[in-house]
Amino acid sequence: MKLSSKQYDLSFLTSEFEGANFELFVSDDSLSYLSCIVCFFETAAEVVSSWNIIQNLVSGYYQPSGELAIWNIYLIFFCTGNLSVWDKYVIENDKYAVRKVVLDGMDKFPNTTQTELILNNHLLGADLQLKTKDEQIEHELPLTMTKFVSGAPLGSTSDSRKKRAEMINKIIEFLDKK
Repeated sequence: MKLSSKQYDLSFLTSEFEGANFELFVSDDSLSYLSCIVCFFETAAEVVSSWNIIQNLVSGYYQPSGELAIWNIYLIFFCTGNLSVWDKYVIENDKYAVRKVVLDGMDKFPNTTQTELILNNHLLGADLQLKTKDEQIEHELPLTMTKFVSGAPLGSTSDSRKKRAEMINKIIEFLDKK
């Protein structure tokens, strides 16, 4: 799946928010439909004062077809200013209508191609790569630690706790020597 820019009439938003820009990005997979309305705001105050109104407008005016599509709508807020941790938390954890993501503190707004890349990486993990670990590092610690933790009692008796404490002390002594 990949998100791409799509021409769509977002005048229900542009008419309400002077100076803000909006773009639509949708997935190319009909089985896993995902749509993102991207909102570009210069200041954090504009995002904070507008996000709730935008989500209400989106819930009323933008309804993609398909049962799954209505559950996979994102509002992505790009902002050159920095939102407080609290404001960002409130916006991103609001469960009404759509999912929300705030990408703030940008030097400048990305163009459409850069926005596609950011969305694909952020939402779909397109930038993730599977890397194999060096086998020596992978086996060194578990094999060394095995002698310290094998046979650890799992009970809650005082003897079990005492035995686990002794094991922990041996591990600490071993690590201090390295």
